[in-house]
Amino acid sequence: MHFSRTQWLCASLSLLVFAGLALGEAGLWPLEAFDRAITDAVPALRTETLNLLMLAVTALGDTRFLVFVAFTTVLALLAAKAWREALLFGTAFTLMPLIVKFLKMTISRPRPTVDLYGGVESFSFPSGHATNSALIYGALALLALAVFRKLPGRLLALAFGVLAIMIAVSRIYLGAHWPSDTLAGLALASLMLTCVSAIQDELRLPEAARFVPVVLILITAAFPLYLLIALPEARELYTALHPE
Repeated sequence: MHFSRTQWLCASLSLLVFAGLALGEAGLWPLEAFDRAITDAVPALRTETLNLLMLAVTALGDTRFLVFVAFTTVLALLAAKAWREALLFGTAFTLMPLIVKFLKMTISRPRPTVDLYGGVESFSFPSGHATNSALIYGALALLALAVFRKLPGRLLALAFGVLAIMIAVSRIYLGAHWPSDTLAGLALASLMLTCVSAIQDELRLPEAARFVPVVLILITAAFPLYLLIALPEARELYTALHPE
């Protein structure tokens, strides 16, 4: 694995952000004041239209949908006989949820909305939605940049980047996470993606170019169907949207 100067800078910044937020959670600086200042301002912004939009956005980061996206991506790489690439992305997709669960259990931070989930998922730091979404959609952004080296690749990468940020924002809006949870998740995903990109530079991803559009088509087609299942559940789950 060879890191360029830019990759070293990105990895260092990501690690610094995550470590700073973790230290704040440990009480070494007033992280709670930062979180509450933002969280307390959110209810005034909620509208029925925005509620629906945020529920749809957050569904793109649901575990079930992300598993489908990750599985489809790895299958496409295998179909392209990009064995090392499939192993690289598959390993990253598998490791990250385990890391998130370990951190949740270790830090054990309560969510803004209590009793939202059970077990390990009842803990808040870092946001699994933000971390895993940023990793998987970020991986698709790396693939887009690798196989479409000009404007189309850049536009696709930008779209995936915006999507990851929007999913993180949706978690705050829905009362599922503190702002620092989502920032920590984005930083953690950025660190993993930087490592992936350093390895990817040595691989030959353009050979898989013809399969990337197939992945995008499958994701686009599957999401409306998934939303039909997920939206009614989400309306009931996120009680912050309809306080008594």
